[in-house]
Amino acid sequence: MKNGFKVLDSDIHVIEPASLFEDYLEAPFRSRMPVMQRSDVTGVDTWVIDGKPFPLWNEWPEFAKANALLKTKKERTPFQVKAFEHGFDAATTLEAMDIEGVDVAALFRTNGGTWIVGLDDLEPDYAAALCRAYNNWMRDYCATDPDRLKGIALLPLQALDLAIEEARRAVTELGFVGVTVHTEPVNGRLLYDEEVEPLWTEVERLGAAVCLHGTSTAPGREDISRKFLRHPSPRTMTHALSFPTQIMGAMAGLTMTGVLERHPALRVAFLEANCGWLPWLLYRLDDQYAKYVETDLSLQPSEYFLRQCVLSMEADEELAADVMERFGNDIMVISTDYPHPDSAFPHAMDEFFELDLPDESRRKVLWDNCARLYALEG
Repeated sequence: MKNGFKVLDSDIHVIEPASLFEDYLEAPFRSRMPVMQRSDVTGVDTWVIDGKPFPLWNEWPEFAKANALLKTKKERTPFQVKAFEHGFDAATTLEAMDIEGVDVAALFRTNGGTWIVGLDDLEPDYAAALCRAYNNWMRDYCATDPDRLKGIALLPLQALDLAIEEARRAVTELGFVGVTVHTEPVNGRLLYDEEVEPLWTEVERLGAAVCLHGTSTAPGREDISRKFLRHPSPRTMTHALSFPTQIMGAMAGLTMTGVLERHPALRVAFLEANCGWLPWLLYRLDDQYAKYVETDLSLQPSEYFLRQCVLSMEADEELAADVMERFGNDIMVISTDYPHPDSAFPHAMDEFFELDLPDESRRKVLWDNCARLYALEG
């Protein structure tokens, strides 16, 4: 709790341990077990699968050159040093939540999960096995305090039939509150392709949240981050442009192709991409829909977002007040983004309370909207 308000963090991250697949990957796939190695180019620990590093940019000379000059503007606190030394385990995540005043948090992947759902050439059975390994590890991570730690399951777009099975298992057996897939094309497959429709049907039936979260790690060949990562300022470019661009594309695609129309009970969260661009995008979609006849929708594109979607704001995002003034305070959730280096931790909630927002909006952003998204009581 913070300043008398309950807090539900829509998006805290885990850092997957190097032993994840050694501990959890099923026997038939262990001959191709992903391992973590130190990159000779960047000096950063990176996952290696089939002899190839991920993220791929760990082997790009131009990225290595820029990365060598990278400096963060924040110093690590003693607690952050401790969390690093403990491998960002569940105990330190709970301690971080206590520091920020977060009561409950939904947990999302970092690098160790991004490439599973985003790499184009993973065979369907293998991709599904990697997702199961991650999800089983996440189940045990959340078991440290299941009332406060809520899992978000990885689903492989490389294997839609198996993704449907895994969604069912994650919600009904593992107790997860949401699922996530990659926002960018995987083997050319888009979130709103006709062959993905059965997945949305099943997730809607399960009553789980669909959580769409961008990435700057460019796992797929068509990922927009690839062109930014070769820029002299790759971190700034990918974080400033890739995250919102990926989310805008996903939001527009799910809306304009009728996915949200056909699945009115589907709850969708668009996370870690800021929120200040929302008025423009919804205006643009409505404007273009009025001028072209391509999709037969019963509502305006913006109405689908307002009916069944939420968007996350950064803790210090001043533009959030303007967005809520225009669209109301039922569409916004908040994330501390712990433990990523660009997170405002340990002062994310302090910065949120410095924003000029009425208490009713604070209550909805900090708890009510996210509780509705994840179907949590209290």
